[in-house]
Amino acid sequence: KIIMSFLTFSLFVLVGFSLAQNPNIHVEQSGSSHTIQKETPGNVVVKEFMIDSAPEEVIWADSKNKLVFARSTSGTVYRSNDNGNTWKYQMENMKGSLVAGSSTPGGIAEVVVSEANRNYIFFRGYGDTHWITTDGGLSYESVGPYQLKQIILHKRVPQWVLSSRWSSGCQELEKTNCNVQAYISYDFGKSWRLLASYVAQFGFGRPHIDQEIFMVMFEKQNSGNQKFGSWDKDADLFRSDDLWQTYKKVIPNGNRFLILGNYLFVAKVSPESQNEVQLVVGREDKLIYEIGRLPFELKEHSYTILEASDGAVFLHVNHGDLSTPYGNIYLSDADGWRYSLSLRNNRRDVRGKCDFEKVQGLEGIYIANYIENAEFLGQRTTKEHVVTVMTFDKGGKWAKIKAPTHDSTGKETDCEIDEGCSLHLHGVTDEWSPFYSSKNALGLILAAGNIGKFLDLSHGGTVNTYLSRDAGRSWTEIRKGSHIYEFGDHGGLLVLAKDREPTNEVIFSWDEGITWKSLPLPGLTNVNNIVSEPNTTSLSFLVYGTRENVGVVIHLDFTNLHVRQCEGIEAAGKQQSSYEIWSPTDSNSKCLLGKQVRYTRRKRAEECFNGDNYERKQFVTNCVCTEEDYECDYGFERTDLSGPCVAVKSINNDVPQVCPPTGEYTISKGYRKVAGDVCDPVNGIDLLPTVVTCGSIFSPSSFSWIKLLFLLALGGVVYFGYKYVQENPEFIDDWKVYLDSKRKYHEIGVEPETFSGDEFDIEESLDDTNQMFSNNDFGNTGDSFGPIPPAASHHDTHVPTLEPPPSFEPPPNFTSNTNTNTNEDLQFSNFQTTEIPL
Repeated sequence: KIIMSFLTFSLFVLVGFSLAQNPNIHVEQSGSSHTIQKETPGNVVVKEFMIDSAPEEVIWADSKNKLVFARSTSGTVYRSNDNGNTWKYQMENMKGSLVAGSSTPGGIAEVVVSEANRNYIFFRGYGDTHWITTDGGLSYESVGPYQLKQIILHKRVPQWVLSSRWSSGCQELEKTNCNVQAYISYDFGKSWRLLASYVAQFGFGRPHIDQEIFMVMFEKQNSGNQKFGSWDKDADLFRSDDLWQTYKKVIPNGNRFLILGNYLFVAKVSPESQNEVQLVVGREDKLIYEIGRLPFELKEHSYTILEASDGAVFLHVNHGDLSTPYGNIYLSDADGWRYSLSLRNNRRDVRGKCDFEKVQGLEGIYIANYIENAEFLGQRTTKEHVVTVMTFDKGGKWAKIKAPTHDSTGKETDCEIDEGCSLHLHGVTDEWSPFYSSKNALGLILAAGNIGKFLDLSHGGTVNTYLSRDAGRSWTEIRKGSHIYEFGDHGGLLVLAKDREPTNEVIFSWDEGITWKSLPLPGLTNVNNIVSEPNTTSLSFLVYGTRENVGVVIHLDFTNLHVRQCEGIEAAGKQQSSYEIWSPTDSNSKCLLGKQVRYTRRKRAEECFNGDNYERKQFVTNCVCTEEDYECDYGFERTDLSGPCVAVKSINNDVPQVCPPTGEYTISKGYRKVAGDVCDPVNGIDLLPTVVTCGSIFSPSSFSWIKLLFLLALGGVVYFGYKYVQENPEFIDDWKVYLDSKRKYHEIGVEPETFSGDEFDIEESLDDTNQMFSNNDFGNTGDSFGPIPPAASHHDTHVPTLEPPPSFEPPPNFTSNTNTNTNEDLQFSNFQTTEIPL
């Protein structure tokens, strides 16, 4: 009652802040018509709203309509229709919620917004009551009573919803026939139809096929408790194209699936061994399935799909057990089927999250962390030596990051890569703010980290805040200490706040970090996050956190920071324009992925704002191929971060079994062009595979050339033999005597003691050689690219321990038919995420 009275009172604090003087603070109580006008241009307005507990999440339902929802850790929901400037408590409008006094647990556990219609929002409750709205929260309707474990909204039809529930047998004290059931609703949760029982995973299919559903289920099981937390060869992947009126099995033993970009990934369990798993990859547009081929035979994996854009797949494979804090990153070809090693020992956590991030809005640029001393981590006293690297050619080569020459106080850093010192940045696997970019703040990256030999992972260690404005090529230390950060106005605004201690200020920069201004907050606040609308184009921000166990949401309005809007985009680069032309490059070339792309962006020191309607222009010029346009082909890898590609396994260069005389096939040189690269190999470096015609006698992998050489040699032997016999007629008589001698020794099985065995040694060695070549096992001794390098011996040849993926956490006191452990941290609950923890 005390909490609800406090919420009804709803304290607002409105602060008008002038950059020239300290702000005057005004308190506005709910029900008051008093408002504060912005006095002069240059003001930043701060408005604070206090809620019952710490904010759990802030969700932009519709950025066009400025519709935002906030959910607290107590399960209460607040709504704003002006980008968070004002808020209204919503639980009083939800029948059966905490406010209404239900006899069962209430409150909101999850807020899910429909992509098909942003006004359709599903509020999944903690208990057996849930709420829906089809008008963006102007009205609500309760649905139930039943508990929902998971809901998935259709991407094109807002009324269609998939959900899962526990069966009735799970509610009994002694669990009987306990399983997960999948349902579908055609009216946004008002009514449901049961699709299947004993379900491990489910979801809508490809966006362009409305009625497609994929589901992993135990088709043969109709009684007993469902098994959880392990791979199971009795579970199969099914597909329906008519909303489960009919369905068919598409991948036997398929236990997990993920639709991402143009790809369908399936984890397939071996029917012979319960612990052996293969990654099956299908192109989304064709549904042609192929086993994902890694360069090494490892039968058990845990996978994380890191990226599936720009025409290729970055795949993280954990080759160890669940506790292994690293894995290798592999990069696919354009089909997503053939993978080559890109980066070893990429840092990961037990949830499958990896320190790997794409620089948003730009092609081919990524940041990652790897563990330099991974092979020594089994020793008790060994600490992780984490190093940050970047690639500008889509994983073809990685390099350490050059540290800033000076820190934020102007002191020289004295840190050179040649001396083992570089810049290291935190990712998502530890407690600090991770590296962050936005597609609309082009080229800008914010991150927390340190300079030195390795990343400082100690609690309370050395952490400072860094900015790059050229997509990671160079960096500046902008503030001492760790901060949380956000972009606004297409990168024209940077907003930071301390995130490791209570703070009474937010700092911001309108010139990309050249100067910073302090913006006082109404009180000492523990800031959890700073967010802007999803496109980071707005001039307003939300800062949320806690103050003395009460939640606060603070709205920052920078609309009047500048007096004018930027102009002259058509004349970008000229003195009269507010805009410059910028091109992302690495340290060696102005081209990335075979092209030079020039973008327009606001000049750094120009005092103007871009506005929501700003459209960035770009100009593209193709380039000739360089080494940076190629990555290692399947079966090849680099001996170090930027070394040449060398063979690490036997490559079969035989003519394909089906190869008509007019057909062609390729023989790799150890490289392949990076997927999506458009460089010109004719006028540049050509490392593309050699194209061979099937009927060519010079085909390196057919034996036509051997036959030709044999015929030439045979002809030579006949010619010179004929000439020798003509010049030495006594040779015929000696040869007859020799054959008679051999015949006698062959018949009695012995040879004279004086007979030399040298020729038989040669003959035996030739027999061995013929046997070796007849097996086509060129990989044992090396191929046309040279012998297998020592680096090949660095690979783990053992089969790693597999940690199976849990599907759903069982209800309390649940006993399965099998003894398996469920790890709730690795629950794979939504097939549309970018992670498959296996």
